[in-house]
Amino acid sequence: MRAAFAITILLSVFWLPAAAPAVAQGTSDTQQAKEDVMPADRFWELIDRTTKYSSDQDAQMEALRLELGKLSAAEIEAFERAFHAQQRRAYSWDLWGAAYIMCGGASDDGFEYFQRWLISKGRGIFEAAVADPDSLAELAASGSPEEYDFELFAYVAQEIWSAKTGIDAATDPQGRYPYTGAPPAAQPSGKPFDEDPAHLAKRYPKLWAKFAQ
Repeated sequence: MRAAFAITILLSVFWLPAAAPAVAQGTSDTQQAKEDVMPADRFWELIDRTTKYSSDQDAQMEALRLELGKLSAAEIEAFERAFHAQQRRAYSWDLWGAAYIMCGGASDDGFEYFQRWLISKGRGIFEAAVADPDSLAELAASGSPEEYDFELFAYVAQEIWSAKTGIDAATDPQGRYPYTGAPPAAQPSGKPFDEDPAHLAKRYPKLWAKFAQ
């Protein structure tokens, strides 16, 4: 009886610690993978490689496809999270007011597509616009509002991820791709703008001078 009891104790000592770390390690790896975000420098490096084609949206999307096609599925997921992070930075009332002037109005969806357009212009223009939305007057030419809308740019990563994994990201019941169509925050940052022309002219003097009809 003593021998059997000793063997039972001995087995429990060697078996239990080995099993527990394996489970914990697996959970940790999965959690870490879900939280991985591509570093900003790397993200913008990839975007900036496509900006030479920015005058042709189809060509720029193709350039982004080629860049993302070189990455692993996990790296594409990290890129997508970085895209969301930059979009959150651009989700401000200051930039929404700029979009309102440049596009002749901007709904929730319209402003989201404007943010995607702004990201597509590359790091230099994006950072300048986040710091001072009125600086966009130096880049933008008054014209069709469609010039400041790039909805499809945000779907390229999802497309390449689906091709690499064989999983339809849009219908995957497990939701393994990190894309979300929800707003990047509950509310835009900063102070809301007023649609009154006098307010807009004062808040965005350069944009108002270029785009006001």
